[in-house]
Amino acid sequence: MAGVLVMLNVMKGLTDLEFERLYSTEEACIKALMVARREVGMACPSCSHTRNYLCGRRVGCTRCNRRWSVTAGTVMSGTKLPLTIWFRAMHIMTSTKQGVSAIELGRRLGVSYPTAWYLAKRLRRAMSEREARYLLGGSGPDGAPVVVEVDDVYLGGERNQGSGPGGKTRMIAATERYEDGRMGHVAMRTVVGFTSRAVRAFADTCLMPAVRVHTDGLKAFLAFGTPARSHVVTVSGSKRPSRQRTAPFHGLNTAIANLSTALKATHKAIAPQHTSDYLGAFCWTTNRRHNMFGMIPAACRAVATSSILTRRRAYAEIPVLLG
Repeated sequence: MAGVLVMLNVMKGLTDLEFERLYSTEEACIKALMVARREVGMACPSCSHTRNYLCGRRVGCTRCNRRWSVTAGTVMSGTKLPLTIWFRAMHIMTSTKQGVSAIELGRRLGVSYPTAWYLAKRLRRAMSEREARYLLGGSGPDGAPVVVEVDDVYLGGERNQGSGPGGKTRMIAATERYEDGRMGHVAMRTVVGFTSRAVRAFADTCLMPAVRVHTDGLKAFLAFGTPARSHVVTVSGSKRPSRQRTAPFHGLNTAIANLSTALKATHKAIAPQHTSDYLGAFCWTTNRRHNMFGMIPAACRAVATSSILTRRRAYAEIPVLLG
């Protein structure tokens, strides 16, 4: 019964009609973004005073009367688009499981392809930066400690004629697993290779210091074991993964399959320099799947805590690899 209720909660999202009722005007979007920015703290750029007032699309300091844009200092900084366009993009990108291409996003928003691509890139970056704040581990909803399952993944590319994958991006994926087998939070990072150094970098970036890690028999995964962090190995071999919820790696395999479906259903290929943002946005959306109705406020919080991403910097990025 509990599983049915969770599924119903996941399926119940924000409908298009409800979205238009809540965020169809510029004033409503400004108010929603302002709420998120005040929650995380918005100090005056001149005097660092924290109290402010809203005047149209600008924020004013109650001490020195300095004014700045409500989007200043975030991924929205310098935008000439109405906030209604940004909020519709948030709704489109967070209400579907399979993602949306820049061409399709441009059609639905009525903007050009370069504008749609840059907009989506900035929203994915905001989600990625927000998701990087969290670590896997700790306790589940019932207070019991969770197990973190980890696996190595080859993403995209084509297999070459020799041994091993050619042109593929290497990444490490991890999910929390509760006692009843349900999947908790997800984390995914691209790595230079499946080495002990990359594994330690992933653990330092994504896992709490004291957590139980469950992996397959990859030799590099032995680096997960520390005096504070226990490491359990299950050699699965080439057997077909079990579909039982309580089976090892069930939630992890589900998350990896969902990622593969989301990418293949939308994109022909992903450039290596943008892969980390796609992974971050996928994890951000997946980790908020139990509150689909609250996706827009969550996206506003992600924007509020994001950093500026210029168009030149977005096009000139290099791949972000751990290890």
